[in-house]
Amino acid sequence: MILITKDNLESFIQHYQGFHDSWFSNINYNIKEAKIEVLVDVFWSGEPTLKEDGTYETNKVKVKMNLNGVEQCNIKELFSWDSINDVFIKYITIKDKEFICFASEEEDPSFYVVCDSIEYEELALS
Repeated sequence: MILITKDNLESFIQHYQGFHDSWFSNINYNIKEAKIEVLVDVFWSGEPTLKEDGTYETNKVKVKMNLNGVEQCNIKELFSWDSINDVFIKYITIKDKEFICFASEEEDPSFYVVCDSIEYEELALS
């Protein structure tokens, strides 16, 4: 798995096009380990290519993310049709400690987690 850091955060967001039009396919919360595993079906990744028929090949992928050391969490009821418009990922400071925040949107997110670190990897779409 690849650790998201301050150095690669912007390139991560750009590569996955801010998770635009993507959706959560699975969320597993391990309370004992303070860890959330998230699977996101990403609609746009990398550089989309224009096909001969005038449509775009969007490079769909599944991204598995481990959100480690969960400090805060708020997950509203999610439905299969709830998509992500523009993911919010930012380093923040709470009580003099630095965390990374991951939210489905910046304003009124349906999924919001503040944690110590985020690791990710691409999986084959199923």
